[in-house]
Amino acid sequence: MKRLLIMLAAACAGLGALAACSTRPATAAKAPAPQARTCNEMFNLTLAHARVDSVEEIAPGWDLPPSPFNVFSPTKKVDAAFCRVRLTVESEIKVEVWLPPSWNGRQLGVGNGGFSGAFDYPAMARNVAQGFAVSATDTGHETPTNVFDVSWMPGHRDRIENFAHRAHHLLAQTAREVITARYANAPHHAYFSGCSSGGWQGMTEAQRYPGDYDGVLAGAPAFNWVRLLANGVLGQQYTLQHPGAALSVEDDRLVQSAAVAACDMNDGVRDGLIENPRACRFDPARLQCRGAKRADCLTRAQVQRVRDSFGLRTSPGGQKLYPGPSWGSAPNIDWTGRPGITQGEDTFAHLAMRERPTWSYATFDADRDLPAMQADMGATFASFDPNLTAFRDRGGKLIVYHGWNDNLLSPENTLDYYAQAEATMGADVRSFARLFMVPGMEHCAGGPGPWMFDGLSALVAWVEQGEAPAHLIAAHPGPSGAPDRTRPLCPWPQIARYRGEGASDEAANFSCAAQ
Repeated sequence: MKRLLIMLAAACAGLGALAACSTRPATAAKAPAPQARTCNEMFNLTLAHARVDSVEEIAPGWDLPPSPFNVFSPTKKVDAAFCRVRLTVESEIKVEVWLPPSWNGRQLGVGNGGFSGAFDYPAMARNVAQGFAVSATDTGHETPTNVFDVSWMPGHRDRIENFAHRAHHLLAQTAREVITARYANAPHHAYFSGCSSGGWQGMTEAQRYPGDYDGVLAGAPAFNWVRLLANGVLGQQYTLQHPGAALSVEDDRLVQSAAVAACDMNDGVRDGLIENPRACRFDPARLQCRGAKRADCLTRAQVQRVRDSFGLRTSPGGQKLYPGPSWGSAPNIDWTGRPGITQGEDTFAHLAMRERPTWSYATFDADRDLPAMQADMGATFASFDPNLTAFRDRGGKLIVYHGWNDNLLSPENTLDYYAQAEATMGADVRSFARLFMVPGMEHCAGGPGPWMFDGLSALVAWVEQGEAPAHLIAAHPGPSGAPDRTRPLCPWPQIARYRGEGASDEAANFSCAAQ
């Protein structure tokens, strides 16, 4: 036996470190732990569907790059240091990922607006300063001076697909890869925030790509695209058919102030706001001139146009049209026939892939053409699906908000979608998706009502702590920038009602109540 052991020992010595000769249990070699990268090291990053174009370390005080969004925001510089990574996804989708040194562990995708083609740098700057790893995309085309430019559409169905949904899905995937490589850790939660087209992009993510984000904050969503674009065409058509019904800016203000005067007290306090325009019973006939047209009245044709402009609308044959604005806001810019920003004729023609010489807004017929347009473009721009089961089942949370005074994208359109979601999914919708209507807020921001609020923090608390938002506190900035009025925003269908005592400019004196 002793001789046998000596022979085995000699054999094992000759075989070196082979596991078969070890008298200890075999252990698998451990893969080295991933290492965080410096900012400069990010340039050599290898990604599945993207290439890194540039990397730079940004210091506080950096001037934001030029963008059409810069003019809408007081944010002109960044207050935090970060690593700026610029990429190209596939062939022409541009992406930026901003990576702060003190990361809060969260990924945030930021939407844009109009027909995109530009980055919302102010929104990126505000959120990277809060510790988010922030990302955004131009959706696959460039419109550096005018986000409503549609010249990139003709002959580029791939660009339309990217703009409609693919670019933001690829943004979510690419940004996650970049973030994980930078910090050697994947984000523990991912969020998306956007308003207008950014709100539509958020709704598209929740519906079409429910696994991309844990929480979505969608403001004034520009969804229901086919009918939205048709709205501009119908407005031009109305002007052609009723030239004497055009409304001036002064006429708009007259209608707006008269509606507010009629319905201001519905919530129990006179504050220059209509808390719930759906309960407003304003009749524009009270503004009709008894004689010649004056500045303080409207002609009969103008009164009819106001009636045709507001609220829910249908075609002569019963087709549901994109709704108009709500009482308390100005009539819709496109619908009144003044130069608008949706460029209905051009955009509709491009998206429908029709030749310009054979198509005219003058001959558009909603009952005949809308179903065909919906069949042609609906699958591409589908973001009005009320079934959010997949997003709910993976734990997603959705906060939607819309200003009642928005006259560019109708709040009634958002309310219609939420009603369809409730009809499809029942009261369970409120367990993961809540809608906040904002009295007096115009398109995404501004207006006489309190419109500054922190929806993103409320969303994070809902996703990560299970704290569903019972209300949001909004503020109105005074002349100095400091708040001069606060108000609770209530989850629809609740509204804020004055308690009957105390200052009406303080949120504490209001409570959320049933209508």
